[in-house]
Order: sequence, then structure tokens, then C-alpha cells
Amino acid sequence: MFAWIEGEITVFKWTDHAEKNLRERRIKRNLVEETLKQPDEVVPGKKGRIIYHKLVGDKLLRVVIENDLIITVYLTRKIQKYWRGGRR
Repeated sequence: MFAWIEGEITVFKWTDHAEKNLRERRIKRNLVEETLKQPDEVVPGKKGRIIYHKLVGDKLLRVVIENDLIITVYLTRKIQKYWRGGRR
């Protein structure tokens, strides 16, 4: 999986945890890929991680990245908690 990040192509690797999240939470892989390629918002996370946001209906998809690893992915209804003012 790759994405165009800050003028460069970045190749992301999936952790086992992120793969498990896809299956258990029934999140489509192509939605995660779209989020990394064209996020609605990108915010800093804890421990130097980067979080990509995509609004999906009444939910927010959060893709947590550390270096070139996809750490976790999940959908949440807590948009106001996480949204920092990116495109809507």
C-alpha cells in the first residue's frame, strides 16, 4: 500500500493488529488506502504518530501511522473529540 505524502511516495506496511482491525471492524481496505492518499485531515498523535482522518457518513475513520507502519484503524462517532478543523 502506498500514498503520496509531502511530495514523496510512501510505502506503508500493515501490522497484524491493523489487519485484524479490518476484519473485526469490517472496514474495507480500499477505504483505508483512500484515507491515506486523500485524507480529510491529518493530525499529530501520541509518541510521534500521525493520524489520518476521513469522514465516512456520520463516522470518522482514523488511521494511525508510525513511520511506515499502519498501527491501527477504526471508525468512531466521536467526531467532535478528534476533529481539528480540516476540510469537511
